[in-house]
Order: sequence, then structure tokens, then C-alpha cells
Amino acid sequence: MAKIRAVIFDLYETLITEYSNESRKVSRISRDYQELIGLSNKEFSKEWNNRQEIRMTGAFPDYFSVIKDIIEKQSLIYEDKVIRALYRERVHEKSVPFLDILQEIIELLEVLRKKDIKLGLISNCTEEEVQSWKYSELAQYLDEVIFSYQVGFAKPDNRIYELVCSRLGITANECIFVGDGGSNELDGASRNVMNAYHATWFIPEFISSRITDYKKLKKPIDLFKELETYEI
Repeated sequence: MAKIRAVIFDLYETLITEYSNESRKVSRISRDYQELIGLSNKEFSKEWNNRQEIRMTGAFPDYFSVIKDIIEKQSLIYEDKVIRALYRERVHEKSVPFLDILQEIIELLEVLRKKDIKLGLISNCTEEEVQSWKYSELAQYLDEVIFSYQVGFAKPDNRIYELVCSRLGITANECIFVGDGGSNELDGASRNVMNAYHATWFIPEFISSRITDYKKLKKPIDLFKELETYEI
């Protein structure tokens, strides 16, 4: 029976959520990119998503460089004050999920710490998305935190899983990885011999049902039941 020495978590839609009753806590409807930078919201979304991977790996040093790249590639004119305003909105949007952490999550982390299990975090993110991390209630519980933009690679890249294990001083088969499944993170964890579990407590059934290869945790407390099957 495997000995579990650590639990590694994803961040968004695992420890925190951007949604409430299946709607975003901070609406994006009011943003009119056509008026702000000369692109329709649909066009902006396409350009933003096209840069997803290189945003996550820090190839763009910050939010401003991403927006300027989008605008300049379209040969549009921009004002710095507009980009600064968009940045402030983005930071606010991403800070809100940190304000109301699910109590069951806190209780889970507290019990895991009492069991002397190391806790880690791997998040595919950019600088502005995690500005509020250091102020959050979660930060005190994690032994190691890896943000993809800081290390230069993102899930499901093998290196990010290897890095968290190295920093925690464990082997991959000594840990459990828990995530909502975005970015093929569960496949990446499993490929690295981690024990991967699908966290579904924040995501609706029509989304969670798309992933069928991993055991689902419908509530944070379900992780305790799984831990009972391992040596700790």
C-alpha cells in the first residue's frame, strides 16, 4: 500500500471558485472592448485565448504586454490609461474568489496539516490573477506554491509536477493530486505517477461528466475517505 506524504492542489475551481450559482461572481458583460481598444468582445476573446499558453508560462512578462501585443498586431491605436483601467478591472475580478473561501476547504486543509501531510499548490496563472494570494486565508496552509508564470512551464508539462515534488522532498507516488481537470492537469499528474483525483465540488455536472478516467470527489470531505485507503 502506497504511503501518502503530500496532497497537491490546483487553485481555481478547486480551492477557490469564480462562480456562484453557475454565474461569474464578477460579470464581464459591461466591458466594451470595441469602444476601449477597437476590437469587438468576440475578437478580443479570440486573441486573448490564442495567447493562453504563452501567458501562463510567463513569455509575456505582464498583463500590459499581452494587451499591447493584441492591439499592435491589429495595428490599432491605444491609450495607456485604457490599459491601466483594464488591468485594474482584471485584478479586481481575480481577487473576488479569494474573499469567500468555502469553509469545508479550510477544514480540509486544517485536518491534513494535523495529519502531518505536506500541502502543495500548482496553478496555471499569470501575475494579475494571483495578486490576492498572499492576503488570502489559504496561504498559511500551503508548504509549497508554484505559479506557472514564475517557473516558465505550466500543467500538464511534466516539469511542473516534478518541481513541486522536488521542493516538497517527496516522490510522485507519495502524493495525491486534486484538481478540477482543466488544462489536462489530471492526465499530467497521472503520467507523473501521482494519484490523481477529480475535484467536482465547484463545477456543474455537465462539465465534470466530460472527464471519466479519474475518481470524482464531490465534496472536499470525500478526500478523507480516499486517504483511508492509503498508508499515511
